[in-house]
Amino acid sequence: MTNTQKISRYEDQYKNILEDCIYDNVERNDRTGVGCYSTFNANLSISLLNGFPLLTGRKMFEKTFKTEFDWFIKGETNIQRFRDAGVKIWDAWADKNGDLGPVYGHQMRNFNDQNIDQMQMLIKNLIADPDGRRHIISLWNPAQLDQMRLPPCYLYFQFFTNGEHLNMFVVQRSGDLFLGIPYDVALFAQILLYVAELTSYIADQIDIQIVDAHIYKTSLSATKEYMQQETYLSPEYEYKNGQLSIINYEHGPVISAKVAI
Repeated sequence: MTNTQKISRYEDQYKNILEDCIYDNVERNDRTGVGCYSTFNANLSISLLNGFPLLTGRKMFEKTFKTEFDWFIKGETNIQRFRDAGVKIWDAWADKNGDLGPVYGHQMRNFNDQNIDQMQMLIKNLIADPDGRRHIISLWNPAQLDQMRLPPCYLYFQFFTNGEHLNMFVVQRSGDLFLGIPYDVALFAQILLYVAELTSYIADQIDIQIVDAHIYKTSLSATKEYMQQETYLSPEYEYKNGQLSIINYEHGPVISAKVAI
Protein backbone atom coordinates (compact mmCIF):
# COMPACT_ATOMS: atom_id res chain seq x y z
CA MET A 1 0.00 0.00 0.00
CA THR A 2 1.42 3.40 -0.97
CA ASN A 3 1.59 6.36 1.40
CA THR A 4 -1.12 8.11 -0.63
CA GLN A 5 -3.46 5.16 -0.22
CA LYS A 6 -2.78 5.04 3.51
CA ILE A 7 -3.79 8.64 4.17
CA SER A 8 -7.30 8.84 5.59
CA ARG A 9 -9.57 11.46 4.08
CA TYR A 10 -10.11 13.10 7.48
CA GLU A 11 -6.42 13.36 8.23
CA ASP A 12 -5.68 14.60 4.73
CA GLN A 13 -8.16 17.45 5.24
CA TYR A 14 -6.72 18.17 8.68
CA LYS A 15 -3.18 18.39 7.34
CA ASN A 16 -4.32 20.76 4.59
CA ILE A 17 -5.78 23.08 7.23
CA LEU A 18 -2.53 22.95 9.21
CA GLU A 19 -0.57 23.77 6.08
CA ASP A 20 -2.82 26.75 5.31
CA CYS A 21 -2.44 27.96 8.87
CA ILE A 22 1.36 27.68 8.80
CA TYR A 23 2.03 29.17 5.36
CA ASP A 24 -1.00 31.34 4.50
CA ASN A 25 -2.06 32.82 7.80
CA VAL A 26 -2.88 35.94 9.74
CA GLU A 27 -0.58 36.46 12.72
CA ARG A 28 -2.68 37.49 15.68
CA ASN A 29 -2.39 38.48 19.29
CA ASP A 30 -4.75 36.58 21.59
CA ARG A 31 -6.05 36.50 25.15
CA THR A 32 -3.30 34.08 26.24
CA GLY A 33 -0.49 36.45 25.28
CA VAL A 34 1.27 33.59 23.44
CA GLY A 35 0.36 34.67 19.92
CA CYS A 36 -0.93 32.46 17.15
CA TYR A 37 -1.27 31.94 13.42
CA SER A 38 -4.91 31.89 12.32
CA THR A 39 -6.95 31.01 9.29
CA PHE A 40 -10.59 31.91 8.70
CA ASN A 41 -13.42 29.41 8.25
CA ALA A 42 -11.68 26.05 8.16
CA ASN A 43 -13.88 23.08 7.31
CA LEU A 44 -13.76 19.35 7.92
CA SER A 45 -16.15 16.80 6.43
CA ILE A 46 -15.93 13.34 8.01
CA SER A 47 -17.90 10.14 7.53
CA LEU A 48 -18.05 7.66 10.40
CA LEU A 49 -18.70 4.99 7.77
CA ASN A 50 -14.96 5.23 7.01
CA GLY A 51 -13.79 4.51 10.56
CA PHE A 52 -13.40 6.50 13.76
CA PRO A 53 -11.74 9.89 13.19
CA LEU A 54 -8.51 9.72 15.17
CA LEU A 55 -5.22 11.19 14.02
CA THR A 56 -2.76 8.47 13.08
CA GLY A 57 0.38 10.54 12.42
CA ARG A 58 0.64 11.04 16.17
CA LYS A 59 -0.85 9.11 19.05
CA MET A 60 -4.15 10.18 20.55
CA PHE A 61 -5.21 8.91 23.95
CA GLU A 62 -8.47 6.98 24.17
CA LYS A 63 -8.87 7.69 27.88
CA THR A 64 -8.84 11.43 27.20
CA PHE A 65 -11.62 11.63 24.63
CA LYS A 66 -13.77 8.99 26.33
CA THR A 67 -13.54 10.78 29.68
CA GLU A 68 -14.43 14.08 28.06
CA PHE A 69 -17.48 12.56 26.39
CA ASP A 70 -18.74 11.08 29.67
CA TRP A 71 -18.20 14.43 31.41
CA PHE A 72 -19.97 16.30 28.62
CA ILE A 73 -22.96 14.00 28.19
CA LYS A 74 -23.65 13.92 31.94
CA GLY A 75 -23.68 17.71 32.15
CA GLU A 76 -20.86 17.88 34.67
CA THR A 77 -19.02 21.12 35.44
CA ASN A 78 -16.39 19.90 37.91
CA ILE A 79 -13.19 18.23 36.70
CA GLN A 80 -13.17 15.47 39.33
CA ARG A 81 -13.95 12.87 36.64
CA PHE A 82 -10.81 13.93 34.77
CA ARG A 83 -8.71 13.85 37.94
CA ASP A 84 -9.94 10.34 38.74
CA ALA A 85 -8.92 9.25 35.24
CA GLY A 86 -5.54 11.00 35.38
CA VAL A 87 -6.50 13.35 32.54
CA LYS A 88 -5.21 16.90 32.94
CA ILE A 89 -6.71 18.74 29.96
CA TRP A 90 -8.96 20.98 32.08
CA ASP A 91 -6.67 21.51 35.07
CA ALA A 92 -5.41 24.92 33.94
CA TRP A 93 -8.88 26.47 33.78
CA ALA A 94 -10.63 25.00 36.83
CA ASP A 95 -10.79 26.92 40.10
CA LYS A 96 -9.29 25.57 43.34
CA ASN A 97 -12.36 23.36 43.85
CA GLY A 98 -12.16 21.95 40.35
CA ASP A 99 -15.17 23.91 39.09
CA LEU A 100 -15.48 25.43 35.62
CA GLY A 101 -18.85 27.14 35.96
CA PRO A 102 -21.87 26.47 33.71
CA VAL A 103 -19.91 25.29 30.68
CA TYR A 104 -20.61 22.86 27.81
CA GLY A 105 -22.52 19.95 29.34
CA HIS A 106 -24.38 22.19 31.78
CA GLN A 107 -25.83 24.23 28.92
CA MET A 108 -26.78 21.04 27.11
CA ARG A 109 -28.50 19.42 30.10
CA ASN A 110 -29.70 22.45 32.07
CA PHE A 111 -29.59 25.48 29.80
CA ASN A 112 -29.39 28.75 31.74
CA ASP A 113 -30.27 26.86 34.95
CA GLN A 114 -33.85 26.50 33.67
CA ASN A 115 -34.05 22.67 33.56
CA ILE A 116 -33.96 22.76 29.76
CA ASP A 117 -32.40 19.44 28.73
CA GLN A 118 -31.47 20.02 25.10
CA MET A 119 -30.21 16.48 24.57
CA GLN A 120 -33.44 14.96 25.85
CA MET A 121 -35.44 17.31 23.62
CA LEU A 122 -33.24 16.47 20.63
CA ILE A 123 -33.76 12.72 21.01
CA LYS A 124 -37.51 13.14 21.43
CA ASN A 125 -37.85 15.44 18.41
CA LEU A 126 -35.68 13.34 16.11
CA ILE A 127 -37.96 10.37 16.79
CA ALA A 128 -41.21 12.33 16.48
CA ASP A 129 -40.26 14.59 13.54
CA PRO A 130 -37.15 13.27 11.75
CA ASP A 131 -37.52 15.71 8.85
CA GLY A 132 -37.61 18.73 11.14
CA ARG A 133 -35.09 21.55 10.75
CA ARG A 134 -34.86 22.43 14.43
CA HIS A 135 -32.77 19.53 15.70
CA ILE A 136 -30.32 21.85 17.40
CA ILE A 137 -28.21 22.00 20.55
CA SER A 138 -26.83 25.44 21.44
CA LEU A 139 -24.07 25.77 24.03
CA TRP A 140 -23.51 29.52 23.69
CA ASN A 141 -25.41 31.29 26.45
CA PRO A 142 -24.59 35.02 26.76
CA ALA A 143 -26.50 35.21 30.05
CA GLN A 144 -23.94 32.98 31.79
CA LEU A 145 -20.68 33.65 29.94
CA ASP A 146 -19.28 35.66 32.85
CA GLN A 147 -19.72 32.62 35.12
CA MET A 148 -17.70 30.31 32.87
CA ARG A 149 -13.98 29.78 33.36
CA LEU A 150 -13.74 29.42 29.58
CA PRO A 151 -16.60 30.14 27.13
CA PRO A 152 -17.50 27.25 24.81
CA CYS A 153 -15.27 26.85 21.75
CA TYR A 154 -17.78 24.55 20.04
CA LEU A 155 -21.19 26.09 20.40
CA TYR A 156 -23.71 24.74 17.90
CA PHE A 157 -24.79 21.25 16.81
CA GLN A 158 -27.49 20.55 14.23
CA PHE A 159 -28.69 17.13 13.14
CA PHE A 160 -30.06 16.02 9.78
CA THR A 161 -31.69 12.71 8.90
CA ASN A 162 -31.05 11.14 5.51
CA GLY A 163 -32.97 7.92 5.11
CA GLU A 164 -31.43 5.51 7.61
CA HIS A 165 -28.50 7.81 8.32
CA LEU A 166 -27.94 10.69 10.75
CA ASN A 167 -25.61 13.59 10.02
CA MET A 168 -24.31 16.34 12.31
CA PHE A 169 -23.19 19.92 11.64
CA VAL A 170 -20.92 21.70 14.11
CA VAL A 171 -19.87 25.34 14.47
CA GLN A 172 -16.75 26.24 16.44
CA ARG A 173 -15.99 29.88 17.13
CA SER A 174 -12.38 28.97 17.94
CA GLY A 175 -10.18 25.94 17.42
CA ASP A 176 -6.67 25.15 18.68
CA LEU A 177 -5.65 23.07 15.69
CA PHE A 178 -2.85 21.06 17.26
CA LEU A 179 -4.03 20.35 20.80
CA GLY A 180 -7.78 20.91 20.70
CA ILE A 181 -9.34 20.06 17.36
CA PRO A 182 -8.29 16.36 17.17
CA TYR A 183 -9.97 15.69 20.52
CA ASP A 184 -12.96 17.87 19.65
CA VAL A 185 -13.51 15.78 16.52
CA ALA A 186 -13.38 12.57 18.59
CA LEU A 187 -15.94 14.10 20.98
CA PHE A 188 -18.28 15.06 18.13
CA ALA A 189 -18.05 11.56 16.70
CA GLN A 190 -19.07 10.08 20.05
CA ILE A 191 -21.99 12.52 20.32
CA LEU A 192 -23.23 11.54 16.86
CA LEU A 193 -22.91 7.84 17.70
CA TYR A 194 -24.75 8.38 20.99
CA VAL A 195 -27.65 10.22 19.37
CA ALA A 196 -27.83 7.81 16.43
CA GLU A 197 -28.07 4.78 18.69
CA LEU A 198 -30.86 6.32 20.79
CA THR A 199 -32.85 7.27 17.68
CA SER A 200 -32.17 4.07 15.69
CA TYR A 201 -30.15 5.73 12.93
CA ILE A 202 -26.76 4.94 11.42
CA ALA A 203 -24.20 7.61 12.35
CA ASP A 204 -22.74 8.98 9.13
CA GLN A 205 -21.41 12.45 8.39
CA ILE A 206 -20.00 15.22 10.57
CA ASP A 207 -19.35 18.61 8.99
CA ILE A 208 -17.35 21.02 11.15
CA GLN A 209 -16.92 24.75 10.53
CA ILE A 210 -14.14 26.42 12.55
CA VAL A 211 -14.42 30.21 12.34
CA ASP A 212 -11.00 30.99 13.86
CA ALA A 213 -8.69 28.00 13.37
CA HIS A 214 -5.27 28.66 14.83
CA ILE A 215 -1.90 27.26 15.78
CA TYR A 216 -0.31 28.76 18.88
CA LYS A 217 3.32 29.75 18.52
CA THR A 218 4.17 27.31 21.31
CA SER A 219 2.74 24.47 19.16
CA LEU A 220 4.38 25.39 15.86
CA SER A 221 7.42 23.12 16.09
CA ALA A 222 5.28 20.19 17.27
CA THR A 223 2.85 20.81 14.40
CA LYS A 224 5.67 20.73 11.87
CA GLU A 225 7.01 17.53 13.42
CA TYR A 226 3.57 15.93 13.07
CA MET A 227 3.31 17.06 9.45
CA GLN A 228 6.36 14.93 8.62
CA GLN A 229 4.89 11.72 10.04
CA GLU A 230 3.45 8.85 8.04
CA THR A 231 -0.31 8.47 8.40
CA TYR A 232 -2.57 5.41 8.26
CA LEU A 233 -6.19 4.51 7.72
CA SER A 234 -8.61 5.61 10.43
CA PRO A 235 -9.16 2.84 12.99
CA GLU A 236 -12.24 0.66 12.95
CA TYR A 237 -14.68 0.88 15.82
CA GLU A 238 -17.73 -0.66 17.43
CA TYR A 239 -20.44 1.25 19.28
CA LYS A 240 -23.05 -0.61 21.31
CA ASN A 241 -25.09 0.31 24.38
CA GLY A 242 -23.29 3.62 24.66
CA GLN A 243 -19.85 2.00 24.70
CA LEU A 244 -17.19 2.83 22.11
CA SER A 245 -14.47 0.32 21.25
CA ILE A 246 -11.56 1.39 19.04
CA ILE A 247 -10.13 -1.41 16.90
CA ASN A 248 -6.78 -1.62 15.07
CA TYR A 249 -5.55 1.88 15.87
CA GLU A 250 -2.22 2.29 14.08
CA HIS A 251 -0.45 5.53 14.94
CA GLY A 252 2.80 7.45 15.06
CA PRO A 253 4.69 8.80 18.09
CA VAL A 254 3.46 10.93 20.95
CA ILE A 255 4.07 14.58 19.97
CA SER A 256 3.47 17.08 22.76
CA ALA A 257 3.13 20.85 22.95
CA LYS A 258 2.60 23.33 25.77
CA VAL A 259 -0.99 24.47 26.34
CA ALA A 260 -1.65 28.20 25.90
CA ILE A 261 -3.80 29.36 28.81
